[in-house]
This record gives sequence, C-alpha cells and structure tokens, in this order.
Amino acid sequence: DPSKMSKVVKKVAKAYGASLVGICELDRRWLYSHRQNVLEKRYEPVEIPEEYKYAIALAFEMNYELIKLSPTHTGAAGPTSAYGRMPLTTGSLAQFIRYLGYKAIPMGNDTALSIPIAVDAGLGELSRIGILITPEYGPRIRLSKIFTNLPLVPDSPIEFGVWDFCMKCEKCANFCPAQAIRRGQPTDKINNICNREGLLRWPVDAEKCFSWWARSEGICSNCIRVCPFNKLSGWLHETVRWGVNNTPWLDSLFIKVDDLLGYGKQAEVERFWDS
Repeated sequence: DPSKMSKVVKKVAKAYGASLVGICELDRRWLYSHRQNVLEKRYEPVEIPEEYKYAIALAFEMNYELIKLSPTHTGAAGPTSAYGRMPLTTGSLAQFIRYLGYKAIPMGNDTALSIPIAVDAGLGELSRIGILITPEYGPRIRLSKIFTNLPLVPDSPIEFGVWDFCMKCEKCANFCPAQAIRRGQPTDKINNICNREGLLRWPVDAEKCFSWWARSEGICSNCIRVCPFNKLSGWLHETVRWGVNNTPWLDSLFIKVDDLLGYGKQAEVERFWDS
C-alpha cells in the first residue's frame, strides 16, 4: 500500500533525526549529468536506473542561536552539526527501505540537485537566496535525499508567499559579503558556469559565494541569519507568516518592522558562551 508506506517512511525518517520529510516523483531534469572521479582526474556519467521513480527529500534544522552568530567559527557549528546528522539519518532510512525488499540510494549534495527535489516534495519554496525556505524553519535547514523504487504517494508543492516576499526583500543580498546574491527581478538567464538557463529564479553567483566561503574558512551563513523567515515558532511570528501568505500587499511593512525590531543582527559570541 503506497499510502501506508509513505506514512511509515516519514515516521521512520523523523525517528532517525530528520526535521522534515517529503516525497515526490523523481524528475530526471534535476540529475547531474556527470560526477568527478578525483583520483583518476576524469568525469563519469551519472546513471540512475529508470526503476528509481521516487525521491524522498529530508530537511535538517540548524540551530537558531548558532546561526545568529554568523560569520564566526562558533556560528559555523550550526551548519556542520546539521551536516553531521545528515549521513546517519539518510543512510539509516535507505537501509530501512532495503530491509523491506526495495532499493534505495542515499545522497547529500551529490548526484542530483537537492533544492528542486525538496520543492517538488512540498518542503518549501525557492527564494532569492537560491536555497529552500520552509514554513517551519525558513532557510535554516540542510537537505539530503534518497532515490528508491519503493512505491510511494508523492506530496504536492506548496506556496506560502515566499516568492512575492522575496520580490520586495533584499536583506540577504545586502548582507552577503561576497555580493553573490542577485538584486532586483528574477531571471531565466545564467551568470556563471554553475547556473543553467531556462528556469525563472534568482541565480546565485556560486563562484563568488564559494570563493569567499573558502577564504573565510566556511564560517558564513549571513543570508540565512538575516532572512525574515528565519524565526522560531511563536504567536507573533506565526501571525506574520499568515500575513505573508494571505496579505502580500503588506510585505514591505513586514520587512520594515523586521528591521526596526533588530531581527537578523549578528549576535555576540561572548554572550552565547556566557548565557
């Protein structure tokens, strides 16, 4: 029963440590064409058999207090701790599926694009940052996925006002030290070798982002820190989220209030350790 198995897979995924789980049919446009064989210094084609018809998207929450410290080495523990949970959870869920008699391929950032798969699986919306924004955690998540031939029931993509909000908000672009985030309107054009044409979005200049990230020893999560969707649960924030989804003409006001209340400002490392 695909419906029952979908519920089981989601229950097991969360029991193993995933924060969010979604299912979609595998769209092969999101597969990488090749992978690099570093030892032999050559590229090999990525070949996923047609029997793998489904993708399970997993999201892992990053610690809110640590992300507030970006860009610092202490703050970098937010992303690294999420990455640390990813392989254990993703690999364990894949093995669970294999024990049921089906095939499963677990992966992190390799083999296919995680963000469009997560969008297809209903975990969130694409944003100006170029990453996924979820209703529960905003952009404060990391993604993995599993390809499987286990029959499942796909979830539907969701919309909760992110696209319209990002059209008016440029906080992530303003606070990006690499100036890698596009301002203004989305486009279907490319801006470097890491982009592909044909998809309307805000293409991130990944070359600039990675170059600065490497020079700074991987400590930057500024775009996530300052995003107005990066909030903990609470009646006030839930009310604003409702407003973003239902009253988009108030988005500019929500952005101004977010600034006035000081959200997104970098927290002090000393206070983190003393608290």
